[in-house]
Formats: sequence, C-alpha cells, structure tokens
Amino acid sequence: MPARSTSLLWLALCCGLAVAFSWPLPLHLGTHLTGAPSGDTGVYVWNLWVFRHEVLQQHLPLQTGTVLSLAPPVDLTLHNYTLFMDALAFPLIGTLGLIRTFNLVYLAMMALSAWAMARLAYTLCGRSWEAWLAGVAFGFSPVMLARSTGHFSLVAAAPLPLMLLVLVRGEGKGRPRDAVALGALLAWAAFCDIYYAVYGALLVGAYVLAAAITISRAPYDSRLAFAQRVSRGLVLVAATFVLLVAVHGGLVEIAGLRISMRSLYTPMLVLTVLAIVAALLRWRPRIEWRYRFVSQHPWLAALMVVTAAVLLSPVLVAYGGRLLSGESASPDIYWRSSPPGVDLLAFVMPNPSSALFGAPFKAWIEAQRVDGFAELTGAMPLVALGCIALAAALGWRPERRRWLGFTAFFALLSLGPFVHVGGINTYIPGPWALLRYVPIVGLARSPSRFVVLVSLLVAVLFALALTALTTRWPARRRLLLGVVTALLLFELSPVPRTLYSAAIPSVFTTIAADPQTDIRVLSLPFGLRDGTSSLGNFNPLTQYYQTAHGKRLVGGYLSRLTPQQKEWHRRFPVLDALFTLSADPAARLTEQQRSLAYAARDRFLGGLRLAYVVTEDAQTTPALRAFAEDLLRLEKVMSADGFTLYVPKAPAGPASTPAR
Repeated sequence: MPARSTSLLWLALCCGLAVAFSWPLPLHLGTHLTGAPSGDTGVYVWNLWVFRHEVLQQHLPLQTGTVLSLAPPVDLTLHNYTLFMDALAFPLIGTLGLIRTFNLVYLAMMALSAWAMARLAYTLCGRSWEAWLAGVAFGFSPVMLARSTGHFSLVAAAPLPLMLLVLVRGEGKGRPRDAVALGALLAWAAFCDIYYAVYGALLVGAYVLAAAITISRAPYDSRLAFAQRVSRGLVLVAATFVLLVAVHGGLVEIAGLRISMRSLYTPMLVLTVLAIVAALLRWRPRIEWRYRFVSQHPWLAALMVVTAAVLLSPVLVAYGGRLLSGESASPDIYWRSSPPGVDLLAFVMPNPSSALFGAPFKAWIEAQRVDGFAELTGAMPLVALGCIALAAALGWRPERRRWLGFTAFFALLSLGPFVHVGGINTYIPGPWALLRYVPIVGLARSPSRFVVLVSLLVAVLFALALTALTTRWPARRRLLLGVVTALLLFELSPVPRTLYSAAIPSVFTTIAADPQTDIRVLSLPFGLRDGTSSLGNFNPLTQYYQTAHGKRLVGGYLSRLTPQQKEWHRRFPVLDALFTLSADPAARLTEQQRSLAYAARDRFLGGLRLAYVVTEDAQTTPALRAFAEDLLRLEKVMSADGFTLYVPKAPAGPASTPAR
C-alpha cells in the first residue's frame, strides 16, 4: 500500500493532467462542453438537472414526469442515469451552475479513474512512478478520451480497478470486509453506469475462476491422431466451401446439387467451430480444479451480494415493479444485426484524439457509423504496447498468466458478435455472439464498451512490464521512466480539445421566462427515442434545452423505452399523426388519421395544457409545419437561431387527461 503522501501526490498529478488534457475547457467551464449537446452529451447534462429537479420537488429521483409527460411518471432505473455523478453534482449546481458543475464532475471522474488504476498497479508492481504511469495509461487512454466526447458515464471507471485491487489484496484470506467492499464497489459501479455493474460482476467471476483452476497441456495421446486428421480435413473442406460461396455470390453447384446462401454467416460459423475443435485437439488443454471448498466461502459470496443489493435497493425495487407490471425494455437480440464491436485493427491504431496525428484515424472510425468515435475507438497506448512487447522479447512473462488471459478474453468480447477487420465484416463469430443472450450479461448490449476493460488490463500489463524493464536496468531507471513518461504524455495528449457551445437559443429562454410551471412544450419534429429505436423523430437536444426552461415535454429520450410507453402515446390521435409526419419527410396521413386527429383536437389541447410548440426549422417539413399550424391553431411568436416558437390560440384548460 503506497504512503498517504504518495497517494495524494498521484491524485494531485491526475487532477492536473485532467485539467491539462481538457484544455482549453478550463477557460470555458460555464459555457462549453467537450461533446455536442445535440448528442449524448446533452442527455448526460439533463441527467444532472432532472435528478436535482425531482429531489427539490421532494420526489424519488428514480422517476420523472418531465419527459413523456402524457404517460405516468417514467421509470429511470434502466436509463443511463449516472446516479453517482448526479448526487455528486446536486449540492454544486445551485452555486456553480449546471454546465460548470457538469464539467467539474467530468474532470473529477477522469482524475479519479486514473488514481484508482495507479493504486491497483502499485499493489501489483510496488513501484510508485511505474504505477502512476499505468494510471495515466488507463485514465487518459484514447479509449477514455474518446468516450468523454459522448459517453460520459464510461469515464467514471474508478470502481473497476478498485474491484481488482480488493480481489488482489484479499485473495486467499477469506475476509468479510473484502466481500462487503466488493458489494459496495459493484453498487458504485452500477450508480456510474449499468454496464460497469455487469463488467464488475464479470471481473469478479473471472478472477475467482482463474484462482480455482489451472490449465496445462496434456501429454500427447496417439489415439487423438485420427481425430486431429479428420478435424483438419473438415476445416479444409469448410474453408473451401466458404471461398466458393464468397466467389460465386452465394450460389454453389456441387455434383449437380445447387446450394444457395445469401451470406457467409452460417458457413463461417461452421468453419469457426471446426477450427476451434481442431485447435483444441492439437493443443490438448487439461483443466485441473484446484479449488478447495471452505464453508466460509458461500457466506462471503452471499455477503457481497447482499451488500450490493442493499445499496442498490431503491433501483432494484423500482425495476422489480416494472417487471411485475409486465413492462420490459429489453430489445430483441438478433443473430446478425446486434450492435457491432470495435474493429480488430483499432487496438493498434495511433491515438485518434491527438490534434497532431489523430485526424485521419478519427475520420476512419467516424466513417463506420455516426457515433463511431465515441463508440468504436479501441486504441491502446502504443507506448504501453511497446513496453510490453520489449519486456516480452527480453524474456519477461507476467508472474500470473491470468492477466494475459483476462486481457485476451475481454478483447475478444469487445470485438462484438462478428469480427471486423479494416472495416470489413469477416463473419467470424466471437464469444459475444453467444454471451449476449445470457441474462444480466446481455444488459451490456454494446460490446464495443468492453474495450474499457481491455484498456484497464493493458495498463496492468504495462505496469508489470515497465517494472521488469526498470528492474533489469536499475542504473538507468530514471532515464527510462523519464523517456517513457514524455512519450506517453505526448502520445495521449488531445490538446487542444474541440469544444462545443452550451448556449441556449433565445426561443427557449423566452419559454423559461414564463412563470407557469404546470404547462407542456411540444417540439417538432415529434417523437420518442431510446438507444436502439425511434418512434417519430425526437431530437435529444430538446431535452438539453429543457434544463433551461424547466417545462414538461410531451416527447422524450431515454436509454430504454418499453413497448407499453410507445403504445400509450400512439393512442392519442393527434400524436399518432405527428409521429407519422415526423418519421419520414415523404410520409402522408391517411384520411382516417387526419379525421381522428381533428376530432380529438379540442379535448386533447384542453387536457394537455400545451403552452408552446417549437419547431426545429431545418428538420420540420412544410407538410408537418402546415398540419401542426392548422391542427393546433398555432400563432407564431418568434424565430431565432434556427427555431420557431408558437403558442396555441386556445387557452390552456384545466389539467385533465387528453382525449385518446
């Protein structure tokens, strides 16, 4: 365990680096963000606002009526709600303001993740400088810097290295305090991001399994020779068939038999299974169970689970209520169309966040998908990989091979259900192709985020390898560490960071000036959106602007929406018509939709207490605007900054249930 002064020095250095690597954000803490408010960044800012809003209203902050406000209060337990950061920000927002508080919390999470990694590395290598460099390699890695442009919850990764720290220190000791600590850290991870609760559980399970078994190579058995030859032959046949399908476009004729396949998914699955069988027959792994049962172990496991459950009880109770009511927000998982993982080449890509040399690599990642940079960046620090490779070439191997196994396992998971290389789908299934169907594990539905664990474990190997190098050349330790430090900081530096304005358009400040609180705002295009689907076309930027005016929104965005929530809104004829016209610029209403919408208009407006309608001018089609102006009897108030503000002619009526 490092001295307190050393630990505090690490923390101070990590805080300083967080400030330096976010430059020029410290000059604009109250006016700019490191991600665009129109993307996920705006929703994370909204998280802090809505948590504080519900607490100040003396409501449980796990539900809200500020979005999807025509439905009963929406459950936030499966929304990426960042409860830990929300609670941390709560006492600061009133004094510092929302944007400044958000940025300070973000900087604190970056520093805390790096510091926690340094603590783990010191426990493993016993060297202060090497441990701090490992913390930097994780907390400010290309993976974490890319996530800081959108997925801010993933920046709060401190619970993950701290879980490994507890496991390393407590291995073989059977202490109740370690079980309690693991349970508390699992809860903390869940309060940062639900993915991290899943990752933490996988880390604990993998660590316990690695301590319980040994894997070695069995002696050669001549009885396996025939099976090995058969397996190699089958692999060759399958590979030939895959090649024929690829060349002939899915139509193959063999001995008069016509075989048609539309893709390579099935052939590559068969080939992969056969290749794995052939490899196992050749390597002949022997698994030995060395775990010895101790009556205390089940009690320790139960203590960990109970600790986590008690701390998570508000969330678990709310989620349990959702399940009992028959509501489920779990999307269907399809074999071929699940979210992809990172590209295999992304692991060895130069830092795409670098202002000096990262632009072409960032452009390549962004070409893969719209949110590719924040979602698919998987670059490991090349300085760290270089130190690991040099130490390995000189004969170093980790004392415990489990660190290599953990790294390889989570790297395979991060590749997603099918391996992509250079942007090309190889159709080779990875472990995630099966694990995504496992309950609880499947909650981490975006496999590319497993790369956070890969980055953590690479930092562990970096600390061990660097310690081996400085031990090999003790007289040159300071020189070696100085060079590595300079190279690492140069490689990881993203300065100057691209910043995005946090300004609120004047249309929304006008709404904010209205003293009425029990009114609603409807934005066009209109819709409901979650992380995997969209009904209509809702812009999450609307929710960010809500943090300025505070009025209830008719539509909304949550990480996970239930089919029941979508169906509830479709029952309103007015909203059903707006969904249709918002979803597709070429869409047209049926006569039935139009007549039902006009018939329900007056009762709908009276119960809705709709005070304002805002159109995003660039996205609102003439047909949608004309229909909304006529149906809702809109009067234009102002146009500014690409938005137009309307008010309905009819005065808001008493609060009641709108017509359905």
